[in-house]
This record gives sequence, structure tokens and C-alpha cells, in this order.
Amino acid sequence: MALEHTDLISLVAEVAATFIGFSLVIGLLQPEDPSAARRLQSMRAVAELALIAAGGALLALALDAFHLIPAHVWRFASAVLLVFWFTLHLLAIRRFKSAGTLLRESGFLQFAGFIALIGVALLLWNLIAPGAQSGGRYTAALICALADSAFMFILATFSDGHEGPAT
Repeated sequence: MALEHTDLISLVAEVAATFIGFSLVIGLLQPEDPSAARRLQSMRAVAELALIAAGGALLALALDAFHLIPAHVWRFASAVLLVFWFTLHLLAIRRFKSAGTLLRESGFLQFAGFIALIGVALLLWNLIAPGAQSGGRYTAALICALADSAFMFILATFSDGHEGPAT
């Protein structure tokens, strides 16, 4: 039985790779002054969120190459992606704190956290109660990570320096 949503998952991987590349280039072009530290932290967050989306997409496609049962692919990929997302989220919290930005001080970061929470909840749903819609939930979680990355990219790139992650 073939895995559903492979075209969309491939597209997510491609778009996420683009965000990773843009955020790394912008991060490298940042000036060395202290005022750029928060923007650099935001660009790292963009790359991490895009890495979650790309890694999750490629993981599902790689598991499908072994012709596993789709239910096993979605459950295993959800577990791995959930651990990866949680680990990178904890590292990002530490990094934002060291740059002087707290989650509760920024409505933009709270919104990004809410999007991430939706993605994590979808992955948990696949672990706890897998079913016929597991592929759709997994793909929606990938899109949440990608949307979060896009949101952070726009804020970090076009922020005027007064609010949001690039303040």
C-alpha cells in the first residue's frame, strides 16, 4: 500500500529547504554589532523550524521507501519528529532567553508557540490514537512547522526592531 500525501510532503521539504538556505544566508550577512544578536537568534529559529519540517518530510519519504505499512510509517515518524521538535524547542527557549527575549513579553512569539503547539498536538494524536487520518495529521503538523518558520522569517526579516523576535 502506497503512502498518501507524498507530493505534498515533498513540497514541504522543498519549501523548508529554501527557508533554511535563506535564513542561513541572512544570518551570515548580519553585522557583528550587539544589536543584531536578537535578529540572529530569530534566523536560527527560522532554520530550526524549517529543519523540523524538512526532516519530518524526508523521514516519512525515507520510511516509505522501505515499503512499510503506512500506519507504522506515520506512528514512527510522528514519534521521531515529536522528540526532534521538543528538543529544538527547548534549545530555542534557552537561546532566546540568552538574547534577552522572553516568550511572555512578545505576542509574536506567543503566536508562534501556539502554532507549534498545534503541530505537537497533531503528532501526539498520531501516537496515542492512530487511524486512517494519521497521514493527514502528520502532514498538517509539518505544515504547522513550515508556517511557523515562515512567520518567524517574515518577522525577523522585516521587523522594525520594536517588537517581535527581532527586537
